[in-house]
Amino acid sequence: MILVIAVSLFAWLELPLVKFASVAKSFTKADVDRALSDASRLRHEGRYEDALERHIWYHKNAMRYAPEHYGVRLSFALAYWAELGGVFPKAKDALRSVRDETLAAYRKKPSDWLVFGEVMSLNMYLDDLESAMALFYEGRKNRVEETGLLLYLDRILATGDKKWARDVIGDPRARLALIEDQVFMRNRFMRRDETPGDMKGMLDESDARQVAILLKAVGSIDGLSAAQALQNEALKFLDSPIIREALYP
Repeated sequence: MILVIAVSLFAWLELPLVKFASVAKSFTKADVDRALSDASRLRHEGRYEDALERHIWYHKNAMRYAPEHYGVRLSFALAYWAELGGVFPKAKDALRSVRDETLAAYRKKPSDWLVFGEVMSLNMYLDDLESAMALFYEGRKNRVEETGLLLYLDRILATGDKKWARDVIGDPRARLALIEDQVFMRNRFMRRDETPGDMKGMLDESDARQVAILLKAVGSIDGLSAAQALQNEALKFLDSPIIREALYP
């Protein structure tokens, strides 16, 4: 009887039934990995309802069973969910409901920057820039900063709201210094030939893209000369073609 109940509750995960000897089954990182992989596969197969179930399970359980999924959960996983919402309106409604629930949780504890960041990510993947801006200034009142918005500066600038973009950037040199610190620590503790799959190279490229976004935003707000001065500073610690070509069409 117990096995029958377990199968009915968890069969949608499409994992071996032997794992579900009881309802109190403890999931693992492998289950989390598979849930996200299944969500993408099922979307491509046109099994939208099943894909949505995987996304919901993944979002609710990833941090419990695989804390290392923190970044993936708020980036790639939300991007896949948003793509599903583009062809399956129920999925977008579900994503919006998750955002609303998370926002309510944040407002119960407005100093919680982790939950704040989660709500912001949900807003951006819902393409709800109006709510994102309102949340940004609400966070400022609560002394909670959202540095992740730097990755969306191009979208913020596209709204025409340069004040918001300026407030997100703050002091451009201070922002650049944070990226420089990341690069410095990586160069100190990681060697390209000792990291799997050239992880250092991928992280360097990621930082270069952050710098490029910052440079373009500064150029749009403060002018080309200000952006070029910042570019020269950036090239001193990260010489990348992405940075060198950032200010040219």
